[in-house]
Amino acid sequence: MDLEFYFLTFLELLSGFSAIMIGFLFLTVKSKNQIANIFMALFMWSLAWIILSNMLIDFVEENILDFPHFIDFDVILLIIPSLFIYIIITINKSFNVWFLLLFLPGIIFNIFHFEEDSILDIISALLFPLINLPLMIIAYRILIKHKMKVANYYSELEYKTMSWIKSIIITVLILHFFILFSEVAESLNEILGDLFMYLEVFTVLFIVYWVGYNGFFQAQLFSESGSKENLLQELVSKEKETQKELAIDTEVQKRFEDIRLKIKTEKLFQNPSLNLRTLAIGIGIKEKELSKLINQCSETNFYQFINHFRVEEFKNLIASPKAKQMSILGLAQEAGFSSKSTFYSAFKTLEGMTPKQYELSLNKSE
Repeated sequence: MDLEFYFLTFLELLSGFSAIMIGFLFLTVKSKNQIANIFMALFMWSLAWIILSNMLIDFVEENILDFPHFIDFDVILLIIPSLFIYIIITINKSFNVWFLLLFLPGIIFNIFHFEEDSILDIISALLFPLINLPLMIIAYRILIKHKMKVANYYSELEYKTMSWIKSIIITVLILHFFILFSEVAESLNEILGDLFMYLEVFTVLFIVYWVGYNGFFQAQLFSESGSKENLLQELVSKEKETQKELAIDTEVQKRFEDIRLKIKTEKLFQNPSLNLRTLAIGIGIKEKELSKLINQCSETNFYQFINHFRVEEFKNLIASPKAKQMSILGLAQEAGFSSKSTFYSAFKTLEGMTPKQYELSLNKSE
């Protein structure tokens, strides 16, 4: 038995048992997204079943284990429907019991075991790409449209949640590509076949740990579903209709300046989970009105508006004695940034240089 076999076995065991444990954690963790977490747990367990059952078959073929009977249960058509329903619930599309029909092909496939290489067996094999790939494409389109709607309404943490889900969709699509072409690659060239096999194993390992890492630290997108989605759509629609009609007069500008002053003096921007709703409540104004004031008077969206305060606060902190006690990232967090990437992107956009370059320029001026 060569080293390559043991290495792949280790990776598969690591992926499989990690997926099982992460699935249990999704079921037991307290979250407002509890219903969706059930389907994420099913997604992880289905992934674990495929990994471990395939590994067991390899062990039997290599005469490492002697199994007189192996449970013939294929979950390949259960994986993507589980992930799809998780995504739909997480972005607060209303859950419909009819979504459960997505599991029907997988259930039928396991109840009726078709003769190998028969017409029905070939049709059942084709169901894998014909069902899974369109579902992931639909989920991706829904997510992108939803992300555009909430751009001016919700916090960076909520925005990051949707970015995380988008990365999972893309990675799963890549995994499907590796699965579909691995057998073709193996028939063409042994080295190419091994390459696709490694890519498939490492992609699965990435999905398992990426879900585990992000799934428990994601921000709850919204506290309600359904009606809030409709309300958001109504607000966006009304804003577009009235935006052209409302001119920026002196009274509006004064209102905006009062809001800016309150945010600055009370340092409301230092809250990393600050969003349009909480800010509107804090200053006693309607979300729709606040959104219009920010968009029209600052000509930026909510994120850019708030990040401007955070960048200015960071510049004040880095020029203060605190700079000797804290790292650049620590100062950025104190200014209200929730992640390193968001901070660096916002700072370079506004200042035209990196935070480190700005720090060096201060040292030179001294």
